[in-house]
Amino acid sequence: MKISFEKKILLGFIINLLVVIASGWVFISRLDKQRDQTNDSVLYGIELSLFVLSIMLLTIVYFIIKAQLRAKNISQNLLLESKQQIQSIIDNTSNPIFIKKINGEYLLVNKQFGSLFQIPNEEIIGKTDHDFLPKEVADVYRNSDLEVAKALKELKTEETIRQPDGPHTYIAVKFPLYDSTGRIYAIGGISTDISERKKLEESFKAADKFFNMSLDMMVIASKDKFIKVNPATSKILGYSEQELLSKPFLEFTVPDDIDVTKKEVAKLQSGVSTINFENRYICKDGSIKWLSWSTYPDPSTGLLYAIASDITAKKEIEDSLVVADKFFNMSNNLLVVSKGDHFIKINPAFTKTLGYTQEDMNTIKFTELTHPDDKKIADEVLAKLLKGDEIVNFEYRVLCKDGAYKWLDWHSTIDLQQGIVYSVARDITEKVKNEQSLKIVNNFFEMSFDAFFVEKGNKIIKINPAFTKILGYDQNDLEKISLLDLLHPDYVKIVSERREKRLKGEPVEADVMFPLLCKDGSYKWTESVIATDIKGGMIYAVLRDITQKRLDEEMLNNYTQKLKDNEQQIQSIFDGAPDPVIVIDSESNVLRWNPKAESVFGWKIAEIMGKHLYDFIIPERYREEHKKGMEHFLTTGIGPLLNKTYDIEAVNKEGTEFPVSISVSPIKMGEKYFFIGFVRDITESKKAVDELYENEEKLRLILENISEGVIVANADRKVVMANYMANEIFGIEEDDKISSNLTDHFELYFPDEKTIFPSQNLPMERALDGEETNDVEVVLWNPVAQQKRRVLISGRPLVDQDNKVVAAVVTIKDISKYKQMEEELKETELKYRQLIGFRKGGDTVT
Repeated sequence: MKISFEKKILLGFIINLLVVIASGWVFISRLDKQRDQTNDSVLYGIELSLFVLSIMLLTIVYFIIKAQLRAKNISQNLLLESKQQIQSIIDNTSNPIFIKKINGEYLLVNKQFGSLFQIPNEEIIGKTDHDFLPKEVADVYRNSDLEVAKALKELKTEETIRQPDGPHTYIAVKFPLYDSTGRIYAIGGISTDISERKKLEESFKAADKFFNMSLDMMVIASKDKFIKVNPATSKILGYSEQELLSKPFLEFTVPDDIDVTKKEVAKLQSGVSTINFENRYICKDGSIKWLSWSTYPDPSTGLLYAIASDITAKKEIEDSLVVADKFFNMSNNLLVVSKGDHFIKINPAFTKTLGYTQEDMNTIKFTELTHPDDKKIADEVLAKLLKGDEIVNFEYRVLCKDGAYKWLDWHSTIDLQQGIVYSVARDITEKVKNEQSLKIVNNFFEMSFDAFFVEKGNKIIKINPAFTKILGYDQNDLEKISLLDLLHPDYVKIVSERREKRLKGEPVEADVMFPLLCKDGSYKWTESVIATDIKGGMIYAVLRDITQKRLDEEMLNNYTQKLKDNEQQIQSIFDGAPDPVIVIDSESNVLRWNPKAESVFGWKIAEIMGKHLYDFIIPERYREEHKKGMEHFLTTGIGPLLNKTYDIEAVNKEGTEFPVSISVSPIKMGEKYFFIGFVRDITESKKAVDELYENEEKLRLILENISEGVIVANADRKVVMANYMANEIFGIEEDDKISSNLTDHFELYFPDEKTIFPSQNLPMERALDGEETNDVEVVLWNPVAQQKRRVLISGRPLVDQDNKVVAAVVTIKDISKYKQMEEELKETELKYRQLIGFRKGGDTVT
C-alpha cells in the first residue's frame, strides 16, 4: 500500500507520541514507592530502548523531510527553467499567443500578440479585453472565450483585425486549460494570419468562373490524365466529365497522333510551353476533331494548364483548298476555267501541252484557237452547255502557240449562275494519229511507266506490266478480286459512287488521289486519269505511283509549317515573356522592346525605339562604363559581363532606381553585332530573401536553445535538419548522418527495459504516415557508448496544400534524470516505510 508524504509524517508523529507516553508511564511507575523494585532493571531497559527508538525515528523523519525539500527545490528550478524556455519559444513564434483567466484577465502573452494591437505586453498582463479594445470587439472576444469554457474543447473562429496596412484575417484557435484537479482555470489561444490565403481563395473563385464560362476547352492535366475539365470540353468532345477524367487522355487521341502527342508532353515536362500544337481527338460519337493546344507546364507541381480550340472546320476548308489546288496543278490533264470568251485560269499541263501562259490567254479568245473545220462542233457544244447540260464530252483540234494543232478530248460542265465553264481536256493527238495502228498503241500500253487497267463489271479485265510492277498483282491474281478490294477502306464509298455515275453518264467531280492495296499488304498512293466507255460499260484508267512524291511534298509542307510555327512561337514568346526583353545594336540603339519592358520601365515602345538605351534605363553613374564596355567588346570580342547573369540598379521613367537581374547575350549576324538582354525586377525577391533569412535565423535560435532534440525528415525518410540537442542524443554532429529510423542507432525497449519496442510504432514512422503522436516513452540503449536514455518522443506530420505528407518533425525529450530522481524518491520512501511499519489489529501498514 502506497502512503503519502503527509501520512508518513503523521504516522511518525503518532509513533513518537506513543514512545513519549510509554516513557512517561515508565517514569510514573518508578515514582510509586510501593512498586515491585525487582522490575526496575526491566523498566530501565524499556525506558532506554524507547529513548533510542525515539531518537532514531526523529533522525529518519529529518532525513526524509530534507530529501523532500531538496526534490522540491530541484523541481521548482526545472519548472522555472521550462517556463523561461516556453516564454522564449512563444516570443519567437510568428503567431500571436495568449493565456487568460476564466474572468478574462491575461496571464501570458507573447511579443506578437502585443504587436498585433500595438500595445506593450506589460500593459496587457492582468487586464481584460475591455481595458484596451473597443467594446464591440471586446464583447466578441469575451463571448468566444465563454463558448470555449462551456464546450470544454478546442474551438476555431475567424477574426478580422485592423492593422496599419489594412484589415487582416486570422484563424483563432482557443482551448481550455485545466489544473491538477481537472478543473478549467484558463483559456489559451493561438492566432494565424490567413489574409493572403483569403485573397488567393477569392482569386481562385474568379478564375473558376472564367474556367466554366470559356467557349474553348480548358483543362488541367497530369502527364497522362485530365484532372479537371471545363464544360466546353464535354460539349466539344461529347464525353461526360467523369468519362474524361477516368481515362488517360491518349485514349481519346487519334492513334496516328499519339506519338507526336507523347513527344509534346515530354517537352512540356521539361518546362517548355506549347503554343498552337495541333492533334486530333476522337469524339464520343466517333467523329474526329482537330484541336489547337496552348499549354503551360508548372514544374513545381507537374501539372499542365491547357487551352484548346476546335479547328476542325478550319482544317477541312484548308485541306479541301490544298487538295483541290494540288490536283489542279499536278494533273496531267489540261484543266481550264472559262468565262465569256476567255480562259480565266489554266493549269501547268495546259501551258505544257499548248504553249500558252495565263498572260497569253488573258488576251486571246478561246474561239480563236479552234481549228476552222471544228468551229461547228465547238458552237454546238457551247450551245448544249448554255442549255444546262451538266457534262459535255467532245473532241476537236486546238491551235498551239508554235502554230501546230493538237487533238484534245474535252469534258466540260457549266455553272449557269456564275456563267463559268469548267473543262478537263486530254491531249489525244497521238491517239488520233495512231488509231489505225493497234500494235503501236499496244506497245505503248505494255511499255508505260504508269499503270494501265481496264475495268468492267467491277472486275479488272486487263492490266499492263507497269500495274504488276507497281502493285504486284498479275492478271491471274485479279481474277479472284474486284477493283473495290484494292481500295483503301476510306475511299471505297467515294470511288464506287463515282464509278456508277461515270457508267451512267452522270457528271463526276474531279478525280482524287487515293491509296491502293499492294500484293505485299502495303498501300501506294496513286493519281489517275479515268475514261469511261458508257456503251460498253468499261472504264479505262491510268494510274501513276505518286507515293514518294506525296511523301516529299508532305515533308516539305511539314517543314514549311514548322518554320512558320517557330517564327510565330518566337514572336509570341517575345511578346508574352514575363520579364522585359530588349534588343539593341552595337551603337546601343533599341531595336526591340517588349510589352513587359514598357510596364517595368514606363517607356512606351514609340518613345524609346531607335534611341540610345543608356539614356533611358541605365543610371547616369553607369553610362560611361556601359559605353566603354561596348567599345571594348567590339574591339577585342571580349565582354566580361556577357552571357552571365548579374544584379545591378536600373532606373525607370519616373527616375526611380530599383534592383534588376540582367543577362546579355551577343548575336553576330553578318558583320554586325546585336545584343539581346533579359531583365528581371528583383525588388520583391530581394525583400523576400532578406525576410526568409531573418525567419530562418529566428527558427535556428529557437531550435538550438530548446532542451529537446528536434529532427526533421523528408518524405524519403532522410533527415534534413537536427538541432544541437538531437546531435548530442545521437552522438553525431553531421545532420545527414542521422537516420530517421532510431533502430539504426539504438536498441529500443518499452519502459520496462525488457520488451523490445517495435520500430513501426515510432512517432517518426507514424508521422510520415500522417499520424500525430505525443509523449511516447521509449528506452534507448546505445550499444557502442554503453549508454541508456529514457526519452519521450512526439511526432507531427508536415503536409502541403494538397494535404500530402512532405516531411515529419520529431521531438525527443531526455527524461533520464527525472526518472532517476523518481527512482531515488521511491527507494527513500521504501526505506522509510520499512522503518516505520507496524502491526495493529493483525494488519501491517506498509
